[in-house]
Amino acid sequence: MQRNTRKALLLFVIIAIVTSCNRKAQLLYMSDVQNEVISTAQSKPYQLRPGDVLSVQIITQDPNVSRLFNINSIGTAYNAYVSEVSTYVNGFSINDSGFIHLPVLGKIKIDSLSTRDAQAKIQVETEKYLKDGLAIVKLLSFKVTVIGEVKRPGTYTNYNDNLNIFEAIGLAGDLSDYGQRSNVLVLRKTPQGVKTFRLNLHDKSLITSEGFYLLPNDTVIVEPRSGKIMALNTPNISLFLSVITTALLMMNYLK
Repeated sequence: MQRNTRKALLLFVIIAIVTSCNRKAQLLYMSDVQNEVISTAQSKPYQLRPGDVLSVQIITQDPNVSRLFNINSIGTAYNAYVSEVSTYVNGFSINDSGFIHLPVLGKIKIDSLSTRDAQAKIQVETEKYLKDGLAIVKLLSFKVTVIGEVKRPGTYTNYNDNLNIFEAIGLAGDLSDYGQRSNVLVLRKTPQGVKTFRLNLHDKSLITSEGFYLLPNDTVIVEPRSGKIMALNTPNISLFLSVITTALLMMNYLK
């Protein structure tokens, strides 16, 4: 009886150790890539929406003239980046009607345009007033949220024109040891509702997915793999084994 109990306990311990250990394959990204060229998904230009915040700079050779066109602008010689709060206070928001209101230039409708097309449209309006005026437009409100099994979950601001899933995970400090790399969920708000993508970070085909390149306000959710449950229960298992071992020792002592 006692021998069978010891065998059962030993088997239980072995199973616990095996199931809680990380396998190398679980920690790799795009593990099936060879020396090859893979066609990636096209990064579609983001279409501006009401609520987006932009940096708009009108630059001329005359600093005094530039100042008139950049009363609320940021990132110029007159207003440096101070904090994320100042970015939103000094940036220009697209209103519910799709217009942006700029000093001197007035209201310009730019929703549903890409940042590049919005810049071109503002450039046309600038040239009505300035022969040497140059319009520079940047999207400031490109944010993504990365939560779940990552080392630094949170909301991050991207200042580049695009952002892919690996870059977003890098902002969050990479996945934790218990992150499920084969089933990462991306949530994307659309006019029709929330669109979802399931990405397998082990599989090279993920770079052809529509969800590979993220859009502003996307949410990335990294789920835990099953081994985490066993790891969390390890203290309880150790306590259980200690109690059983103590009980067996007492039984042998009392015989």
